[in-house]
Amino acid sequence: MRNTLIALTLGLCSLPSLAATLAEQFTLMEKGAEGALDTRLFSHDGVDIKAWVDGKPVIIAVPILNEQGKQEGESRYYFKGGKLFGGKEPAAQFAFDDKGTLTQWLDDKGQPAEFVSKMSMQQREAWLTRRAAELGRLFAPSPAEEQAAKGVKLKGAELAHWLCNGRLMALAGGDKVTFEQTRLKTSAEGIEGEVSLRREKGWQDLCLTCEVQGARVTRLTWQPLPGANKPL
Repeated sequence: MRNTLIALTLGLCSLPSLAATLAEQFTLMEKGAEGALDTRLFSHDGVDIKAWVDGKPVIIAVPILNEQGKQEGESRYYFKGGKLFGGKEPAAQFAFDDKGTLTQWLDDKGQPAEFVSKMSMQQREAWLTRRAAELGRLFAPSPAEEQAAKGVKLKGAELAHWLCNGRLMALAGGDKVTFEQTRLKTSAEGIEGEVSLRREKGWQDLCLTCEVQGARVTRLTWQPLPGANKPL
């Protein structure tokens, strides 16, 4: 039943896609995702990126920040069968065919965008495809999650802590995480508090929130703590 609901609401099998506008298809996918799919929320490049997943991402939402660091909109990427189907920005919408070719570039009202050349289409296609692939990799299982799915001896809070550390290193590019017990709360559902992450340029102190369900990290968001990186 759940698979049938997902297929119908996400537009994977129902009325032909040409029967609905691109905006309507996006809305249909969003409504289906909200009611039927699991979510992930990960920090990357200074923003918290949300994905609705069914094994692989179906929708990825990326906040757009202004120069003051305040959100002024978001970009969304839509996938069908693991392939990029479309994209949406505050002032534009994009559609791709099954071969990964950008076929539509519309304005915020759903009309063909003005002054779009063939070269512009090719450049935007390349950028959106590359960006979607980059974002999709963020939500792939970390090495720790893959190992946990096969079975590990850790359980409860120890397992959650290990999974959170593994996901943090995978997302942020570090190779070691340390912490002070008094500054970090741990449970079978995740961890919250302060940690230090060893990266290429030194140690960085972070305040993070990590949530775990089973062998998967469903949320990992963090903010750097004040102060410069500590040397290695």
